[in-house]
Parts: sequence; C-alpha cells; structure tokens
Amino acid sequence: MLKVFSIDTSTSRVVACYFDDDMKCLIELETKAKHGIQISQVVKKMPEVNFHDLDCVGIGIGPGSLTGLRVGIAFASGLGVGKKFVQINSLKLIASNLEFYEGYIVVVRKAREGYLYGGVYHGNSNGRLAEIESPFIDDVESIREKISRYEPKVCIGDGAEFFEQRLESPDYNFPNARKLFKLTVEEIEKSSFVELVEPLYLQKSIAELNFEKKQRESKESK
Repeated sequence: MLKVFSIDTSTSRVVACYFDDDMKCLIELETKAKHGIQISQVVKKMPEVNFHDLDCVGIGIGPGSLTGLRVGIAFASGLGVGKKFVQINSLKLIASNLEFYEGYIVVVRKAREGYLYGGVYHGNSNGRLAEIESPFIDDVESIREKISRYEPKVCIGDGAEFFEQRLESPDYNFPNARKLFKLTVEEIEKSSFVELVEPLYLQKSIAELNFEKKQRESKESK
C-alpha cells in the first residue's frame, strides 16, 4: 500500500488521516485556533509519520473557507512536491456522513453575504455516494426551489438551519476523518491523480449573484 496523508481544512473542524501497510491514523481537531496552528497540531499528533516519505497526498479542495483551504492546500502541496495528489470534494466529504441514507443528501454551507454553497448527493445501502448536483453557490430561496424536486431528502451542513428537512445532530454538519480516509482510498483506486491542486472556486461572483437576484425580483414585481 502507498504511504498516504490526506487533510481537509474547509471548515472549522480540521480532519486528517495517514495510512500505509502497517498503520492507519485518524485525526480530528475543532478549536478556535487558526488553520495554520491546527495543521501544526495535526502534525504533532502524528509523531510516527515521516512526512518526507509520502507516496501520495490527498487534499480537500472545498468549497468552504477560502482562507482555510489556501492554508491547507499550501501545506499539503509542500508535502507532495514530486508526488501524487488526489483531490477531495469537501461537500461530498460531509455528505459521506450519511452515505447509507437511501435518499437525497443536500449539503449546504454558509458562504458570504447570505449565500450558501450547495451540493446534492444520493446515498444507498452499499455506501457509495452518487453526485446529483455538483457544487454550486446561490441564495436560500433559489436553493429551496432547486432541491424541491428531490424526495426523500435531508439537509446537512452549517447552512441546513434554513431548511425544514434538516438533521438536528450537529456532528453531521462537519467532515469526519474516517470518511476522509474512505474517499481518499476511492480516489486512489480510480487513479484520479492530479499534478496541480487548487481550491474549488465556484464560477459566479457575489456581485453576479446579487445582480441575478435583483433581476428576478424585478421580474416578479411586474
């Protein structure tokens, strides 16, 4: 087995894992410290890992906190110079908390200025998620309309508070180190290697979204 380190810094909970033929190590940190400090704490909690002797590095690419993503990607990219990279969709990582749910899993995370990042997945009894809607950014009402056709469904993520079909357990709203391990293995098995890692930037800017929202409101008022 390859020597693999994987990390996601898209939320306030930093999750990481390391695995090889002889060992598997899972770390979850949720503190008020900055992501750079959390990453240094992750490294300290893995004293047996030789970070200079990795074969592959997995990286959560968002969408999520841009500052957190940049710090995590910069750290992981430094570890992976001359090595293989796999990218982890951070919304799918959160959706994996409900991978055995036989219905639609809507992940919604708070972005800026009242907008939400979103993604729609479908779970099943074999624990393999299907992506139904790739990550997007929109306002709450537009997302409600977008997901209205998906039933049965459940909403998770820190933006789920705006939706009726939400789970009350907050632990489902954040990434999980065991799920990071699983998704990293899946990407490696698919040979989904990349040479350059960048955060998942969603195409529309906040200004564009505000303009589209005003256009819709103008049409509705006529």
